[in-house]
Amino acid sequence: MEEGVIVIPDVTDIAEQHNVDEEIYAPDGTLLMKPYEVIAENPLIINRKKWRLFANYIPVENHPDQDRWIAKLNTTGQLVENRDVDLAWMLYYIRTQHPGATVEEVVNWELARVVEDTGDFKDDDEMGAYAMTLYLGLAYAIKYGLLILVKD
Repeated sequence: MEEGVIVIPDVTDIAEQHNVDEEIYAPDGTLLMKPYEVIAENPLIINRKKWRLFANYIPVENHPDQDRWIAKLNTTGQLVENRDVDLAWMLYYIRTQHPGATVEEVVNWELARVVEDTGDFKDDDEMGAYAMTLYLGLAYAIKYGLLILVKD
């Protein structure tokens, strides 16, 4: 990739490597998540039924065989490379199926899509851990400008 491209890595990989940011903020300074704190106290999760998401990008290149999707931000022209498959699906949903979806609607849609593709989660703990990676993915997409967060 050319210099200056923001890369969002696979969220599961950075979580397993304990490389998740201690705090994740939206560009306007809104605290989205403190991943290492009590999960239920994260603003993105607390406000999941109220906060809405809108796409702020134009797809530039898609390489699903390499788990790479490149987009250009509408507001700045910055290129962002996403390497997270689940985030790619959620971005697709927000951009093409449900602009203005709440955070909860997006996460629930992705959970349902995964269950349809792979079968049920083995238990609530597995589903909860997976949902947490989805919230992290959305937080990074907001942080780097792929999504605009509208607070009600």
